[in-house]
Amino acid sequence: MVMDTLEGNLTGRVDSPGSTSPPWRIIVPTVVVCYLTLVRTLRFRALRALERKYAAYAADPYALSYRQAAEVMRLHQLRDTPFLFYLGTQWALVKSYGMATGTPLLARTRQLCDAARVGRRAEDTAVLLLELLVGDLDSERGRRAAARLNWMHARYASRIVEGDYVHTMALFVLEPARWIDRYDWRPLTRLEKVAYFVYWRELARRMGFGHLVPDTLEALEAWKRGYEAEHMYFIPENREVTESTVGLFMRGVPGFLRGFVRAVFVSFIDEKPVREALGFPEPPRWAAVLTPAVLRLRGFVIRHFFLPRPVPLDPLARPGKDGRLYRDARFVGFEPWYVANTWYNRLMVWVTSGGKISLSEKFQTNGYVPEELGPVEFERLGRDEVFKEAEEMKAFAVEGEGKIGAGCPVVFQ
Repeated sequence: MVMDTLEGNLTGRVDSPGSTSPPWRIIVPTVVVCYLTLVRTLRFRALRALERKYAAYAADPYALSYRQAAEVMRLHQLRDTPFLFYLGTQWALVKSYGMATGTPLLARTRQLCDAARVGRRAEDTAVLLLELLVGDLDSERGRRAAARLNWMHARYASRIVEGDYVHTMALFVLEPARWIDRYDWRPLTRLEKVAYFVYWRELARRMGFGHLVPDTLEALEAWKRGYEAEHMYFIPENREVTESTVGLFMRGVPGFLRGFVRAVFVSFIDEKPVREALGFPEPPRWAAVLTPAVLRLRGFVIRHFFLPRPVPLDPLARPGKDGRLYRDARFVGFEPWYVANTWYNRLMVWVTSGGKISLSEKFQTNGYVPEELGPVEFERLGRDEVFKEAEEMKAFAVEGEGKIGAGCPVVFQ
């Protein structure tokens, strides 16, 4: 009898009628069901709250102001689907290299074809996009970032095909949504998609090509298809510029994995016309199957088994006591530009780069200010013009009139 009781206690079997301890066979399933129910309850809570707040715009989301649009898009940018949002944004840049009207200039400037420059170019692009898409567009630093872009692109204005402005914008608007809809734990709502378009349309106005942008998201997509049918085709410069981006992705990859990673990279370019315009062959069958399968599995697991992010990400650079802006080492893409030289950041950079990169003054550990961003040869140029245009943008934001800027916000950095 004693042995039976001891065995029952050890195995969780309840033999005594007065026992109140439930067996593990009940506890474990109960905990699992409660957790999964909690995930299901919380997963969509922020989205439902956003939809309630903007319910009046459900029938006509184009009536959103760009400030309201900014609030709407923060949910998927920084909380619900940031990984595929930023991956889709990166792929928008890659796809823009298939346009034969734009890559000759990119190749001539060497910003994307010089291994010594391409890392900084990528980080500057990320910094400027964050300033404009995540930061406050009407803040002093936001206006200076937009004015800096206008100043840089005005230097090439006579050599830019006008339609490339709108095409690059279309890629940035449409590509992240395409990735999220296909692979993330939830698709974007129509409110979110239109809000992103409304916000980019405001950016286009401030960059001087808003008058070229179609009136609706659907019209923009149709315009993009027509423009690509005419201007997306292979020339050697397309491949040259794209290969430099491939090289950037492959920098930290061990030699024995390079073939595998390159095949996965090509499999991301899943539209045949784009792949042909970039000069890449079809990916191996295994890569074409594996890549979407892994992404879909990731979305399924997040949707059903992971609690939502408790607070939004905060990737914006922080102001230091010296008035300059310093990036968080956690949000570095390829090279740690503008990251303060602290022991924590040195450790983070060393760990995330697999010990291949050490934080040093080479990466401008004294931070940045928007009016200095861009190619190193432009660092000390254009400051007065940038400050002047930033002041003009303050009035432009209030009045909504006039034309500021002369170029696409990202394509010719």
